[in-house]
Amino acid sequence: MNHTRIMTLIGCFLVQGSVVFAEDTPAKPGDGAAVPATQPAADARPSPLNAPGFEYPKVDSKAQATFRINAPKAQSVVIGVGKRFALTKGTDGVWSITTSPLPLGFHYYNVYIDGTAFNDPGTQSFFGSSKWMSGIDIPDPDGDFYQAKNVPHGEVRIHPYFSKIQNATRRSFIYTPPGYDASGQRYPVLYLQHGAGEDETGWSSQGRMNFILDNLIAQGKAKPMIVVMENGGGSALFARGFGGPATRPAATAPAAARTGPGGAMGAINNKFEEILLTEVIPMIDANYRTFPDREHRAMAGLSMGGGQTLSIGLTHLDTFSALGVFSGARGMADIKTAYNGVFADAAAFNKKVQAFYVSIGTTENVEGARTFHKALEDQGIKHTYFESEGTAHEWQTWRRSFHGFAPLLFQTAVAQQQPPQQGRRGGFGGPITLNPDDVAAFPEPPAGFKKKRDEIPHGQLEMISYESKSVGSTRKMNVYTPPGYSKDKKYPVLYLLHGIGGDETEWQRFATPNVILDNLIADGKAVPMIIVMPNGRAQKDDRPGPNAMATAPAFAAFEQDLLDDVIPTIESRYSVQADREHRALAGLSMGGGQTLNFGLTHLDTFAWIGGFSSAPNTKPIKDLMPDPAAAKDKIKLLMITCGNKDGLIRISQGVHAYLKENDVPHTWHVDGNAHDPTHWSNSLYHFAQRIFR
Repeated sequence: MNHTRIMTLIGCFLVQGSVVFAEDTPAKPGDGAAVPATQPAADARPSPLNAPGFEYPKVDSKAQATFRINAPKAQSVVIGVGKRFALTKGTDGVWSITTSPLPLGFHYYNVYIDGTAFNDPGTQSFFGSSKWMSGIDIPDPDGDFYQAKNVPHGEVRIHPYFSKIQNATRRSFIYTPPGYDASGQRYPVLYLQHGAGEDETGWSSQGRMNFILDNLIAQGKAKPMIVVMENGGGSALFARGFGGPATRPAATAPAAARTGPGGAMGAINNKFEEILLTEVIPMIDANYRTFPDREHRAMAGLSMGGGQTLSIGLTHLDTFSALGVFSGARGMADIKTAYNGVFADAAAFNKKVQAFYVSIGTTENVEGARTFHKALEDQGIKHTYFESEGTAHEWQTWRRSFHGFAPLLFQTAVAQQQPPQQGRRGGFGGPITLNPDDVAAFPEPPAGFKKKRDEIPHGQLEMISYESKSVGSTRKMNVYTPPGYSKDKKYPVLYLLHGIGGDETEWQRFATPNVILDNLIADGKAVPMIIVMPNGRAQKDDRPGPNAMATAPAFAAFEQDLLDDVIPTIESRYSVQADREHRALAGLSMGGGQTLNFGLTHLDTFAWIGGFSSAPNTKPIKDLMPDPAAAKDKIKLLMITCGNKDGLIRISQGVHAYLKENDVPHTWHVDGNAHDPTHWSNSLYHFAQRIFR
């Protein structure tokens, strides 16, 4: 994309936005002359953003700011804060000005000394307009909601990670709510994006989102949640040459099909969409205690980030259930065709989207947002519309917007939290005590073991339906057939079970078993096999729903569905070896517990069993294997795996200890991961190589 095209897109988002993105208005004769005073008012106080020990700038009750700059050899000193104010030099060489009243809230500013821009050494610096700038905060009489108060506080953490897509180390700023480390609970997640010329620091530094959310949670107005603030690109758009470091995704041409308000600026960063969906969200779900489903995931952003929210969020409503667009919406020709027609069926949209929030400042491009709001209203799209009175394209608009948006989130979706289960089987988030034999049985899989290789044969994935007599409904399962599958040959079958928040698609989303098996088969390391990924939640409405934990009884009921419906369906439709020696069962988390519960009590059906990060639904091993000697003769492989950072490791440790005590051959593998997709992918890689041999 050439610079002209970029600037055309930027211009769509800068209408009345000079406070944030553009350089301040050049001084004109008489600018700053309305209030020529150089001394602060008697009630002026230091700005809360001043560096330690610095008295200036000061702000008084009329929202006037007094600046003082020590530059005795300068010929001119000007403050640029929205517009430029020329300072007056004192006999001591200190330049001073008391400005006319400034808009409420946070503002970037520059100090121009003889025409060259500098940062004020008396204030903190903030990243905006593609550079580090000084900042001043004009108190808002109604701004108590973003002040730090004597309430429990969350933490803003910096999470570095390597992006394969970007081939660079990036970082996420992540807010965890008060009490996160001690709670052991799981939380919904909001992905919150910055605007053009800013970066991942903006929302916590300029936006004060952490204090806003702390206060809302303390007041019982917002649900505790994790907030992820990523770099969405555009950070260097206003820098000379439009270049930027590799950690900030490059702008690319917009997808032609994605048109709509905010879509241009939001869609120029298609690389960020890929990073967010395939790297960031899986990383967050793997490393933080989240509910990894759409009902507990939201996206919002300001300006360019609002455009990204529309472009990405509306295209991936299978990933996000709530959207917030702050100063990022504009009118469009036809609401019914915008964003690939997502608004065409208002009833379907309203049923799927829990919250849709649109906001704008009344002194920015308000007409565009009003047009969008009216179009949504006329179409019957449920949404919340907010106008921030007297604010422009600036942080005060977005602070107020976030304050209004956060209480709408996850009100019906946050699952009931289960208290940790005490005793031998442990519980979610329990303490980790490692034993001397809690070590890896295998080396780490080689790099690229689950990367698709174009030069090798590939198997096929298909989603099939079947009638479950035990459940009384039509159900689905995902089936992998190996490369070269033929009805003239008989194949062994691995049944692969998902976790509490998942379904028949979870294994494919987390670990791509088809790619792992394609590669292993091509390398001669695995026997060609069929893999069946059913839905282990045996109830008529088999979706996780707003309270996945409440569906736990349906995981126990799946035993009958598996034995009486799933296996017979597979053996009637596919060319399989229908005996126990050619039937394996494995699963992750809740599916790991199912695997041990069902597999060890049905050794006449399964000879190969793998429990990966088994969850608290695992029954006591002595009940599953009351006669260890008899079990030894039937089990061909029993693999128990867990990560040494997994709070559920006590469950697997208990199983291993019993097997070891009773001399039952098994593989005990503890790697360096947590309760996460990395561990499950690695476990499948090791397990698949050792079955059916």
